[in-house]
Amino acid sequence: MADNILDQIKDHIRNRTYMSGIEREYARVKSSGEVFTPTAIVQRMLSKISVDSFQDPSKVFLDNSCGDGQFLGEILILKMENGSTFEQALLTIYGVDLMQDNVDLCRERLLCGHEDLRPIVEQNIQCRDALKFGYNFEPMGVARRKTEEKARFRQKKLKVKQEKQAKLEALKKKKESHQKKLFGATLG
Repeated sequence: MADNILDQIKDHIRNRTYMSGIEREYARVKSSGEVFTPTAIVQRMLSKISVDSFQDPSKVFLDNSCGDGQFLGEILILKMENGSTFEQALLTIYGVDLMQDNVDLCRERLLCGHEDLRPIVEQNIQCRDALKFGYNFEPMGVARRKTEEKARFRQKKLKVKQEKQAKLEALKKKKESHQKKLFGATLG
């Protein structure tokens, strides 16, 4: 049974499209400094850490720029492969990211469909500026829930604005191209 759960968790964490679910335009990457590490590189990096670190069920791991949970997911797997239960592993994994959509993806990735454990990931994975955060991982309260909802709204609004801008620029280029063709036809 335990192997079956571990296999399901591995499948959920690893079998996803690289950087899935979020449009990462140049402007966003430039402003947020987002860099996403491929799974194979994450696994190679974590293989350099002593197995003892993953065997100790109380050992805590923190990723202060967790993105969509690439490192934290692999740490979860390693902790479970070395004797921790799913819940024990989740309780010792912490993450912080600047972008709310990344935090949402990270939480979903780590939950692996176990909604009963959502309070753990809501407490342990937070949308914060890692350079200003006091690293007090309090349970999700009304104020933080509202703050996260506002962040999601702002990100959606910004995305819509960027999409409109991209459409306007495409139309402008199309119009310019059409005008050049017309101008060329009149000269010829």
